[in-house]
Amino acid sequence: MRIGGYQKMTLIDFPGKIATTIFTVGCSFRCPFCHNPELVLGSGMGEHGNQEEEFFEFLQKRKGKLEGVCITGGEPTIQSDIVSLSKK
Repeated sequence: MRIGGYQKMTLIDFPGKIATTIFTVGCSFRCPFCHNPELVLGSGMGEHGNQEEEFFEFLQKRKGKLEGVCITGGEPTIQSDIVSLSKK
């Protein structure tokens, strides 16, 4: 999974829940109103190590505190491993 980063806590992205938001890199659209244009091509983001491993370590520490995970992007549905990430 190409992860551009994650927000440790959000109170608005998953209504009524305390959640975290993960941002995937890559998008097949080029919407002029995109809120995350730096994630569309991922250019200039560089490699930040294994963000997926880091993200799941973070989730382990927040077990019992977080109530949801929002997956956004970019466009997360173009990721070949979106289903396996979601199941984890």
